[in-house]
Amino acid sequence: MTDLSFPPDWAPDTTFADGRIGLTVRDGIAVLAVQIPQKMNALDVHATRGMVEALEAAQDQARVLLFTGTGGKAFISGADIGGFDDDKQQGSSFLERQKILADYPLPTIAVIRGYCIGGGLMTALNCDFRLAGTDATFGIPAAKLGISYGFDGLSRLVQVAGPARTRYLLYTGDRVDAQTALTWGLIEQIHDTGVLWDEAMTLARHIAGNAPLSIRATKETVAQITRDPADRDMQAIVDLSMLCQQSSDFREGRDAFREKRKPAFTGE
Repeated sequence: MTDLSFPPDWAPDTTFADGRIGLTVRDGIAVLAVQIPQKMNALDVHATRGMVEALEAAQDQARVLLFTGTGGKAFISGADIGGFDDDKQQGSSFLERQKILADYPLPTIAVIRGYCIGGGLMTALNCDFRLAGTDATFGIPAAKLGISYGFDGLSRLVQVAGPARTRYLLYTGDRVDAQTALTWGLIEQIHDTGVLWDEAMTLARHIAGNAPLSIRATKETVAQITRDPADRDMQAIVDLSMLCQQSSDFREGRDAFREKRKPAFTGE
């Protein structure tokens, strides 16, 4: 297990898609791992289906989800093009399953080592935060493969990196290193590979210790803000705010503040 991007004691307890996807949930933290190192963790249609199954399994068990890849050489190196040859509809199915990650109710953290290319970069961008090792590289070789990305595929990239940098990545198909990715907003943090996992776990534990309903409300409100005004569900924001105010966690947070102790939130 020494080739994993995380310590052996976090090795997946459950697998999906014939072992392509692994899942471990402990102490409110889920780790979803792409386990196809022989293909640099390139995702085929079966792996993306397994990813969805793992996300669904973790949703009711965890407060935070870490998304990573095994092998130490790639987060996700893109889509396994050969895995889509038999069915032209599978490409759109791949994108639909990516949207499930983008709309996932739990906070998500991508932990990136090595190649984060094409569909891998899109997967990382669909997470809330991206932490990368110094060995990470990022790119979208669409122009070198004769393919294109649609509105949903590029909207998040434009949002975080801007139109000009999106054009650069797509026009040239070149890769950028982790430091450039940090400057461009593709990632939030960069760490030496030896401490990357510890830094990711520290962030995950910090988030998991806060009130789940409050975090859920924040995630949904931010999502609504980034949508076109005509598509926003303002009532959903109001409902989530009321849910927080009426929750036992609100009372626990208030009491803990008064009593100068650490709150114990239950998500209720």
